[in-house]
Amino acid sequence: MPIPIRPMLASLASDLPTGSEWIYEIKYDGYRCIAQWTETGVDLYSRNGHSLNLSFPEVVNDLILMTEEIKSLLPLIFDGELCILETPYKASFEALQKRGRLKDVNKIKRAAADDTATYLVFDVLSVRGERVTETPLLQRKEKLQEIFKKMSAREEMKTKAIEFFRNGDELWSLNKKEKSEGIIAKRCKSNYVPGARSEQWIKIKNPQIGIFFITAYEKKNGYFHVGARKDGETVFVGLFSHGLSSEERRVLIEVIKNNKSAEDSNFIKVLPSICVELQYLEIYKDQLRHPRFVAFRLDVSWEDCTWEKAISSRS
Repeated sequence: MPIPIRPMLASLASDLPTGSEWIYEIKYDGYRCIAQWTETGVDLYSRNGHSLNLSFPEVVNDLILMTEEIKSLLPLIFDGELCILETPYKASFEALQKRGRLKDVNKIKRAAADDTATYLVFDVLSVRGERVTETPLLQRKEKLQEIFKKMSAREEMKTKAIEFFRNGDELWSLNKKEKSEGIIAKRCKSNYVPGARSEQWIKIKNPQIGIFFITAYEKKNGYFHVGARKDGETVFVGLFSHGLSSEERRVLIEVIKNNKSAEDSNFIKVLPSICVELQYLEIYKDQLRHPRFVAFRLDVSWEDCTWEKAISSRS
């Protein structure tokens, strides 16, 4: 079956919008998930329309268990985030991806028990088979709360409604404390526009900062490879290109060329010495996610760019 409604997408911004016309939610690092719930079953869809039912059977079964309780409201369509929670405000994308890659039914069953997924619902798009996407957001939130009140509250419940806040600064402080992925700000009167990236919804990510050293320049794609010290050895931690001005890029390439330790058709390699401060989303599989250049750190010795320091600041 095709996805019933394409998810509405948020626009990225660096500043948190403020004012009484906004509400705020924690941004969880998971799989976007549209759920279609009828009397005969539940279908989970990824952002791109792929079925998630086989990968996350515990969420499907959780909803099916509550079908009788909310039968009068079906069919329903929810929008939310499928996550594996570390805390109520932080999800592990690494754990979720491991789940998502499993194909063996028995392994999926074991993983569903050991690393249980949670479906965090933040919007309702259809009630009793009628779309409510043109209803203002706050009214949809009220309807969502009414729906969840009809569900039996169970400790092992795998489907939950995301809490929203009216005070953005309060949630930003909580986001920083809990080291969440970030915040989503949404206009109270916003309609739900399927498949559109809208400035009615704004996402502000909570980046991490670390200092690393350059190990190579990749000629073909213009990326700089960076490393850190771990157990006395140099380890690769990622590559970056964004964030540099044209002049900074030119100077960095020139310095690498003038101090190269080796060169071939693909790379210009350099011994550890050039330290850079990078902003990144998180460390995933021992590598930086979405690293971005912040500054050259001439005041830092490359020996001080250790993996232990990077780990201690990870989200």
